[in-house]
Amino acid sequence: MPRQVFYKAQCNGNDFVLILKNELEIKLDEMAIKKLCSRRRGVGADGLLLIDTSTDAQDFTMDYYNSDGSWETMCANGALCCVLLLQSQGYPFKSHTFTAGDGEHQIKFTDSGPSIKMKAPSDVTGQISVQGCSGAHIDSGAKHFVTLCDERDCGVLYGTAQLIRNDDMFKPSGLNVNFLTVRAADHIDVVTYEKGIEKIMLSCGSGSAAAAFYASLHSAIQSPLRISNPGGEMTLEFNDNWTDLWLTSHPIILFQSTINLDLIDLG
Repeated sequence: MPRQVFYKAQCNGNDFVLILKNELEIKLDEMAIKKLCSRRRGVGADGLLLIDTSTDAQDFTMDYYNSDGSWETMCANGALCCVLLLQSQGYPFKSHTFTAGDGEHQIKFTDSGPSIKMKAPSDVTGQISVQGCSGAHIDSGAKHFVTLCDERDCGVLYGTAQLIRNDDMFKPSGLNVNFLTVRAADHIDVVTYEKGIEKIMLSCGSGSAAAAFYASLHSAIQSPLRISNPGGEMTLEFNDNWTDLWLTSHPIILFQSTINLDLIDLG
């Protein structure tokens, strides 16, 4: 039976299984992804990242899958882990770009680690009310609903987020939900619920970017912006018209191993 080489990585507690496409030995379908991401029977992860370095136009392309096997347009924490993995392997970055489901992104390397250019916020609604929460829909590479909220009890937020995520307004695919608190002009706090994982996350990069933009509509925030998530902190640098956004955080490659998926029975 084929054994699949994989890498485990995390960024502020948002964890992933990474597979290089040139090392792919298995059929990477929904069931395989569920097995790999299963926390009790598999490797355990919030999602899976497939990295393809065979492209000539960019350094790599990235496909992101949630732990339920569903494909998602972008995962910023995951992208930072991909960049760090390739960097650790001595990959010769040439174009300093990669492509995800939401389009092309630029890469730069700083003293604090890799940084990626985020998509400019788009599809921004006016203020809307969903399940008693006032906020806005914002696409920051993935679709988010952001609302101002000082509540930080994860049990309470989980229930509220599920109602918003499944609201008729966002059917059939749903969206991610971000609870934002503005701490200071240079500091915000964000708690995110992600669809496809269906839980409160320790960290979410695209959600933090969406929340930062929403904060700018209601407060005089400034760049660089410190963003606190339950699992750690990240930094977002942005220009006045939000067309140049750079996210820096703390990705870590945890280990490399192999796995035989035929031995995993999800029951």
